[in-house]
Amino acid sequence: MGRVRNCHATSLFAVLLLISTPHVRGAPQLAPNPEGRPIAEITFEPAQQPVESPRLNEMIGIHPGELFHATAIRDSIDRLFATGRYEDIQIDASDTPAGVNLRYITRGSWFIGHVGVEGNLSDPPAPSQLVSAAKLELGMPFDEPQLATAETNILQLLRGNGYFNAQVSHELQFEPEHQQVRITFLLSSGYRAHYAPPVITGNTSVVSQKKIEKATPWRRFLLPGYRGVTQNRTRDGMNGIRLKFQDASHLLAIVTLDPLEAADGRHATPHISIQPGPLVEVTASGAKISRKQIRQNVPVFEEHTVDRDLLEEGSVNLREYLQGRGYFDAAVHLEEAKVIDGITRIQYSVVPGPRHRLAALTITGNKYFDVKTIRERMFLVPKSFELRAGRYSEALRKRDEQAIINLYKSNGFRDVKVSSGVTDDYLGKGSDLAAAFQIEEGPQYRVASLEISGANRLDLKAMIETLSSQGGQVFSEFNIGADRDALLRLYGSKGFPATTFQWSSTPGPDPHTTSLRFLINEGEQEFVREIVTTGLSATVPSLVAHQLGIAANDPLSPAALAETQRRLYDLGIFAQVNLALQNPDGAENRRTVLYDMEEASRYSLTTGLGAEFARIGGDNSITDLSNPGGAPGFGPRFTFNVSRINFLGRAQTISFQSRLSTLQQRAVATWFVPRIFGQSRFDTSVSAFYDNTHDVRTFQAKREEASVQVSQHVSKPVTAFYRFTYRKVNVSNLKIDPLLLPRLAQNVRAGVASFNLVQDRRDDPVEPRKGVYNTLDLGLATKVFGSQTSFVRLLARNATYHKLGEKIILARETQLGFEPAFSIPAGGDPTDPVPLPERFFGGGGSTLRGLPENQAGPRDLLTGFPLGGTALFFNNTELRFPLLGANINGVVFEDMGNIFSRPGAVSFRARQRGTADFNYMVHAVGFGIRYKTPVGPVRVDIAYSINPPQYNGFAGNYIQLVQCSQLHTCQAARQQISHLQFFFSLGQAF
Repeated sequence: MGRVRNCHATSLFAVLLLISTPHVRGAPQLAPNPEGRPIAEITFEPAQQPVESPRLNEMIGIHPGELFHATAIRDSIDRLFATGRYEDIQIDASDTPAGVNLRYITRGSWFIGHVGVEGNLSDPPAPSQLVSAAKLELGMPFDEPQLATAETNILQLLRGNGYFNAQVSHELQFEPEHQQVRITFLLSSGYRAHYAPPVITGNTSVVSQKKIEKATPWRRFLLPGYRGVTQNRTRDGMNGIRLKFQDASHLLAIVTLDPLEAADGRHATPHISIQPGPLVEVTASGAKISRKQIRQNVPVFEEHTVDRDLLEEGSVNLREYLQGRGYFDAAVHLEEAKVIDGITRIQYSVVPGPRHRLAALTITGNKYFDVKTIRERMFLVPKSFELRAGRYSEALRKRDEQAIINLYKSNGFRDVKVSSGVTDDYLGKGSDLAAAFQIEEGPQYRVASLEISGANRLDLKAMIETLSSQGGQVFSEFNIGADRDALLRLYGSKGFPATTFQWSSTPGPDPHTTSLRFLINEGEQEFVREIVTTGLSATVPSLVAHQLGIAANDPLSPAALAETQRRLYDLGIFAQVNLALQNPDGAENRRTVLYDMEEASRYSLTTGLGAEFARIGGDNSITDLSNPGGAPGFGPRFTFNVSRINFLGRAQTISFQSRLSTLQQRAVATWFVPRIFGQSRFDTSVSAFYDNTHDVRTFQAKREEASVQVSQHVSKPVTAFYRFTYRKVNVSNLKIDPLLLPRLAQNVRAGVASFNLVQDRRDDPVEPRKGVYNTLDLGLATKVFGSQTSFVRLLARNATYHKLGEKIILARETQLGFEPAFSIPAGGDPTDPVPLPERFFGGGGSTLRGLPENQAGPRDLLTGFPLGGTALFFNNTELRFPLLGANINGVVFEDMGNIFSRPGAVSFRARQRGTADFNYMVHAVGFGIRYKTPVGPVRVDIAYSINPPQYNGFAGNYIQLVQCSQLHTCQAARQQISHLQFFFSLGQAF
């Protein structure tokens, strides 16, 4: 505001000076006093003004033909300055025979645009951290002295991260079209310094110097030397030292670090000062409370300081801890701290009282709400398997009374009353309590009429029909608040940012009714002047333009602005999308909207190690014919993935994924193109795939594949995939009857066109508690597509999730698949035409836990190894329930199903008719444990197969098998899949 006043004074001085200048030959003659003279012409210099022409003429309020008045000139200057878009305004008034010519000489303001950094710098700090440290806010007025402070802040951040020789300068690029200044900070970072051995002064008798240094992450692990300096490492090191003293019960230890310096720019020596302070002991008497619980509940350990407020908070926490263990009457008293022999002793006196259980919780008097609705809002919980003592305290009981009152009042019961009490010795058990809540609902108040005034610029007819406070509806302040939010949201979406809402009520004509009046003050409507996007380097501007959900001259809608920001983030190519209004404090109703993007790093590289532990089979060499039904095994796995986002600047992604394990070697290259056909609902991908796998122990398959897929987001829960795949599969190392080799060992070419439909209505894909999940996969392989064998593949899946009460989930899944062949080629087997690699294989942790991985279905009658089939049916049912605490759940399950030799062989009988019969239902029951983690539950399942298949196996090696086959002397040995199976993995079974 100081600048505005100075400029205003300058402008008036210029006017007075001009009208008092003596006549000069050749110069226009100035009127001695232009006051009252007619205005002949009004011009602006420069001609292009920061304020748009129609708005500019409206704001100055002066037009040719009107009389000159100094007051009007001053007011016009004030209005122009109020827009915030002018740095200086001067008036040149000259006299002509036609009247006074006015010339507005202006200098526009500048605003902060894109702020970026350039230089060879490795994280940390990240570029976004450096920009944030500059504290130059997008859209705010630009003042050049701000840059010195910004450079100082950036240098401070760089030095905190070890760049002690860093230098910072800046470049400015002025963009007159948008009144913006693009600011680029040029960094010369130099070498990142490393920590040197710390210099520790003070008392190290409590914690030795060696332990202090070990508590920091500054020294390299298993390598000589020290790590590079970063702010996080410095902070973690100091926290580690403080924790060492806390573990030694020196809570008041003072650990200080002098600012790091590096004289040579390469080695920074931390100078640490230690003052251990007194030994502090916190104990509890009168009850057995572990030291661990004291540390968790008394916040002096977390805050590293001792004061009365923190200790009193510890009293409350300890009491709640005891109440959670059933000591509902527990009392905790903080005794005065005493210093004895230099030790500060803090003691809590605990009177736990008798241990109780909240055995019952009853609610009576409720008519409008059912008990379940009320219980959802209560803190009291009766005993259960999860909470053995329940949850109860006097404070929680009073809180629940108020929660019930709030529930009723929000639904129009203004006179509701709630009382509660506790009964001891419930059902004759002295340790059991019963809590009872009595509700007196009273009358329900309703709205007699609703009057809305002040709505002059928007038509609210459609909105009024959706309000909760219409005539005849329940009257409550909660509903009024919801209506207020809805109305203000509507006005905000139409560009009315300053709309206000007030309401009043009077008694209605009938008892327990209220007449409402809503008063709306609309304020001034604002519009979008223009949209400016900055920060794009590799990205094609048209890609961003297609995501804009708002355009020039649209009402300034915060919702539309935020939706555009979300769309830009959804492209997956921006690390940050900043949204701001240029000149936010200016008095103008047409706003310039700024979107400033920071492009994300285009390359990402990830590696991982993992393992599979289950009954996955033994040796996979061709000579090994042992354990065709699988044996306990361990399969290590290594993954390597690299991706390049924003390929060609159009949000496309190319990626390479690989997996290397004892069972599989896989590599996939993918090109992903989003939003094809100009439609946000359509994406496409092109991929090349190589896979060498022997997870099916019968054979080794080497697969080379190429595919094109188009995905369509039909609706939020429904997605459709259209795919064409061409693959070539080489089969080798078959462990089957040598007489079958000519038919099953052939290389396979398959061209498959498929359609896949996915419907996902689950509440949580990782841990679903309710909803439905359906998939349908239909594929066609024919000679037209280059396939050697023609067949149809249909695979359908249906999964449902139901809540039984509050904690128990009933989950079930059914899978059904058919693969009939047609147009069998010459030389094919009409009884078993589908090639071995194209058949269904199943069994294991995701299909049938009564069998090892891929061990379901038909087998070679001589060796016993699985051959797969052309039909499948699996049904899994799980009962999921809390087991121990909040993170460990239990599961009991029943699995049934099998792989069948052909569609017509599907049977639901449960008995195997002989060692050559595999077309029957295998059943298994079991128990599992789920441990919740941030990435999904860790799963351990143990299954017992009720009727595992028996089969003939060969007791020798492959050479012996070939020899006896030629002589027709092979002897089969009866074998059986083990009844007991186990699985360890991540994620639910379905």
